[in-house]
Amino acid sequence: MENPKNDWPAEPGGTQGQNFSSFFFNLSVRKIAIAGICGALGLVLAFTPLGLIPVPNLSGAATTLHIPAIVAGVFAGPIVGAFTGLILAISSWILYAGSFLAFSGGNLFVALLSAFLPRILIGVFAYYVFRPFRSHVLGAVLASLVGTLTNSVGVLGILYLFGDPAMRPALVPIILLNPWVEIAFALIVLVPLVLALRRILPDVINR
Repeated sequence: MENPKNDWPAEPGGTQGQNFSSFFFNLSVRKIAIAGICGALGLVLAFTPLGLIPVPNLSGAATTLHIPAIVAGVFAGPIVGAFTGLILAISSWILYAGSFLAFSGGNLFVALLSAFLPRILIGVFAYYVFRPFRSHVLGAVLASLVGTLTNSVGVLGILYLFGDPAMRPALVPIILLNPWVEIAFALIVLVPLVLALRRILPDVINR
């Protein structure tokens, strides 16, 4: 076993200290870059038709907005995943606050809870299910599944349980159909991305 003292410089500013600080600086830059890219992609999806997948129910569309949060969580960790999910939540609230309030029966707390909490947790949960299986394609599959269900079932489930009871019949067909469409699109994006990066940048996947 190596001597722990060898991991630290004998005096401030030593070569090992510079390498140690450089490692964490570069890691932070990588995470910031991923956060910026995924956050920007989330905004593009939110404010363009690219974020909507037509489906035959009352909602009219499933969404791809959760995918950047899953990607951010998997490749940059739970904090960046949560930050990207927050951007998604803010965008959703700006666009659909009226719908959240309608399904919540005008209860602002329930509307905000359903709009924000599940979205913030997308990347967090995706990260923690991906990590144990990151060396296998199963990791990407589980991250897609859990991240998507956190979004879909989380948002709709909160509205169903705590929102306006009169709106529950309208939520049922959305709950039954939308998550499967959204899971499929998450798989289409995440699985090839993980497989490609495992070949090109294995340290990003395996760290």
